[in-house]
Amino acid sequence: MSQCKRMITKDPLATNSEVEKCKAVWDLKATKYCIQGCLDQVSKGERNCTTLTKKGWQDVTSYFFDLTGKKYDKSQFKNRWDSLKKEWSIWYELFAKETCIGWDSVKNTVDASNEWWEQKIAVYGR
Repeated sequence: MSQCKRMITKDPLATNSEVEKCKAVWDLKATKYCIQGCLDQVSKGERNCTTLTKKGWQDVTSYFFDLTGKKYDKSQFKNRWDSLKKEWSIWYELFAKETCIGWDSVKNTVDASNEWWEQKIAVYGR
């Protein structure tokens, strides 16, 4: 079952007024390519304050399409950017200054004592 739908666009860069928009699927590979594309644009100076320029988003879209064959639009990349930024902020707040924890490379999880987890859950919930 396709998760795509036909939409009318007002994008002046589109070759016609109808495009097919698909639900973005962000597996590890797609996320990696999205991050690589965004970092490349930041390093090229295509950033204004907290987001990319219009040209930067266009280049991310093209880069991503070249690698995956998936045509996502700016809003889908921007949503992923915002989601990753939020996840990173949470990760940084929880783990950046901690010295008593480790990483379990077999399980791909944080390795910490029960007391450490109880303290974090009391502060942050869940």
